[in-house]
Amino acid sequence: MKPLSHLRSLVVTVALSAFAATPLSHAQLGMQAGFVEAFQPDYLNRDISIFDEVLELEEWQQTTVESLFQDYAGDFRVGVDGLRDQMKDLKDQILSAGEQGAMGVIMVPINKWSKEKARLKLRFIENLRSVLSDEQQARWPRLEMALRRDKELPKGLLSGESVNLRAVALEAGLPPDAMIAAEAALGIYEAQLDAALLARATQLAESQERLKEAMVGQDFERGLNELELIVAKRVALRDLQDRSIDSLALVFGEEWGPRFKARALATAYPAVYRASPLIGYFAAARELSGLSADQISRINDVEIAYVGWYADWQNRLAQAHRIEEPKKQTDETRRRRDQAVSRQEKPIVRDPYQPLHAERDATDEKARADIAAIIGEELARQLPGAPKLAAEAARPMISPKAGSARPDLGSDTDSPRQGPENDQKAVSRQAGGRENASSKEAPRTVE
Repeated sequence: MKPLSHLRSLVVTVALSAFAATPLSHAQLGMQAGFVEAFQPDYLNRDISIFDEVLELEEWQQTTVESLFQDYAGDFRVGVDGLRDQMKDLKDQILSAGEQGAMGVIMVPINKWSKEKARLKLRFIENLRSVLSDEQQARWPRLEMALRRDKELPKGLLSGESVNLRAVALEAGLPPDAMIAAEAALGIYEAQLDAALLARATQLAESQERLKEAMVGQDFERGLNELELIVAKRVALRDLQDRSIDSLALVFGEEWGPRFKARALATAYPAVYRASPLIGYFAAARELSGLSADQISRINDVEIAYVGWYADWQNRLAQAHRIEEPKKQTDETRRRRDQAVSRQEKPIVRDPYQPLHAERDATDEKARADIAAIIGEELARQLPGAPKLAAEAARPMISPKAGSARPDLGSDTDSPRQGPENDQKAVSRQAGGRENASSKEAPRTVE
């Protein structure tokens, strides 16, 4: 995730007192209700290059567009500064409004500014189009498509939702002739992508006002319904990306298809499709001195079996992410709704990925044990991480209730692996960013 910009920091700061007085699930509703977008301009200075490239502006038009943008940016800054002042003036009123009224207070200036922001956008577009020729007007749909891909694609919340497969193909190093041969398929993909982006953006826009009303009235049922409509569009976009990875891989053929697919999956699901550092463990075992040809052959057999299992495990973990990530977008609001209806205590949240993580850990340990059986304990102690593994194995398991950092696999305590972001952090701590046999850390398989 990118760091918060100063505008996003502003909305978090001014709204903090309001959110502090309201239920946690409001954060989930508010994330989709357009609060952040209210503080972000619709056009940025970098967009001028897109206008120029797609519309093929003449020199005098470039100067005019730059002037129009400066006027738009200045008006936007004035508007945001005015909203900031209003929010500061409302701080005491927000704090005194209580849980029922805080969101209602904060909505008034935000809603007023959102309407003015839309007016500034429309005025900029009308002024821009007034200086275009008929030929340039005909290119306007292409401009909208380019801007939509640039602005809407990064707004994904699910794995795979924000991937740009044309960019992935270029990053994978596919040669120009392969790209040219696949141009028709890439064009179809980009048209479908644009339709899915438009559908998601339209649903977000349609749901924002209803979400704000649900937050003010603490109507969690209505808020949940809107979130589910948004999530459905996100899933549709994510599924399109998944299907397109497979279809484009076929178009790129046997030579370049596998390379493209591997890069695309790693980009779409970075917490899943990572190379296992255990591969470096096998390499280190083969490099030990004094091994016979039979021992090296048996090490190879263990590695081949492990690689096949690991590929299947990655696919199963990716499928788990496809199922669980959409649920996570609504789970807090759903729990809040259920609590309001049944007045039950907050349920225990279990890590849905834990069984797969446990399977991976067990398979890793078995692979290490198989290598040790082949080369002997003395040589096994020379492999990377062996002293640390031995120390961990000798350390007694302590009950999680006593403050252990090593909870039982069946524990209901919160796992540090709750999703892609925490998975990645855990991997960084374990593997230290190094996947070769010279690493001083014990090899760990990553998602």
